[in-house]
Amino acid sequence: MSLPTTLKPAPAWHEPLVWLVFGIPALTVVAGLITAWIAVQRADSNVAEDYYKRGLAINRSLDREARAQALGLVAEISLQAGHSLTVHLSGKLSPPESIILSMTHPVHAEQDRRIVLQRGPDDLYRAMTAPAGRIAWDLAVESQDWRITARHLTLADGARVQLAAESPQH
Repeated sequence: MSLPTTLKPAPAWHEPLVWLVFGIPALTVVAGLITAWIAVQRADSNVAEDYYKRGLAINRSLDREARAQALGLVAEISLQAGHSLTVHLSGKLSPPESIILSMTHPVHAEQDRRIVLQRGPDDLYRAMTAPAGRIAWDLAVESQDWRITARHLTLADGARVQLAAESPQH
């Protein structure tokens, strides 16, 4: 008679189920620690330090846009060859001595322009400026009391664009 042989059990790490039960949660913990480390090393603050002042400035800007709408302001901007920029304002306003044309580049902030235009005897505002190129600018014509804005307008030589005051969007 032969005696039954006893089988020696295999070590636990040879079983695939053990790797699933312990390995996946362990990898998740390691990935979480790596993610936390990356977040701490490259932290971006989404809240500006002067968030309150920026909020007040936005409210003032919206008030100025509402004022432009109440006055029914329309600005016609033209750029002639030779880089002469002309703005004609119409609406219920007494024309200010100067206005500001802000040209905001959609991608490159270093190309933004802020041009001060002086009123001439014919009530047209004029300034000499560098060529704008064929870029879709975000434009704003403004004075101390009002502001007219438009997005993605191309201002090139010989072009005429019209900005009309619209209701500010909250």
